[in-house]
Amino acid sequence: MRIAVVVFPGSNCDIDLYEALHSVCQADVEYVSHHEKSLAGFDAVMLPGGFSYGDYLRAGAIARFTNIMPAIIKMANEGKPVFGTCNGFQILTEAGLLPGALKRNDCQRFVCKTIPLEVVNNETVFTRQYQKHERIALPIAHADGSYYADQKTLDQLEENHQVVFRYAEENPNGSLHNIAGIVNERGNVLGMMPHPERAVEALLGSSDGLRLFKSLLANGTAKVEA
Repeated sequence: MRIAVVVFPGSNCDIDLYEALHSVCQADVEYVSHHEKSLAGFDAVMLPGGFSYGDYLRAGAIARFTNIMPAIIKMANEGKPVFGTCNGFQILTEAGLLPGALKRNDCQRFVCKTIPLEVVNNETVFTRQYQKHERIALPIAHADGSYYADQKTLDQLEENHQVVFRYAEENPNGSLHNIAGIVNERGNVLGMMPHPERAVEALLGSSDGLRLFKSLLANGTAKVEA
């Protein structure tokens, strides 16, 4: 399985993602610049956290118009896995690959700490090595992580089992329904505010993020059917 990690101006978790896949999982992974227009030959793509273009307008709003985005959208439409963490999640919502939006934390401050999560859906290509309702610990680091959507969208997310991760004890940013991560209806696009790539070894304080990458790699090159 060949995986692309997209590097945007302001990305600061691209190395974290790369090393989690390359050094820990021994996966075939490459950096791909936002300037590129093709992802031919890749089986999955990952959008890292950071501050693309400085978030001058809205988080992810400018990155959504980069050269690489049509190729990412094409991969999503083909059923290939697309993953975005933190700023990557924001970009996925701005691009329309995931519903809703991420707004400023309710506390109006940047929040950086490890937080308990509940695995709500363990039947996605990203979560099959977790147990349903399992509690895990992953770090967060964001100022614009409060998930928002209208009531109809929230109802659809719940009914279609698109909520994958939920804040288990403390809601650090005011996200509606305590949402920490969601997938699209097809289940091949995952966006989440926590950083699994920063929790792949016990030395980092938690290895709970490792199974997300192992779940993906175990799927091989299979596409998620519509």
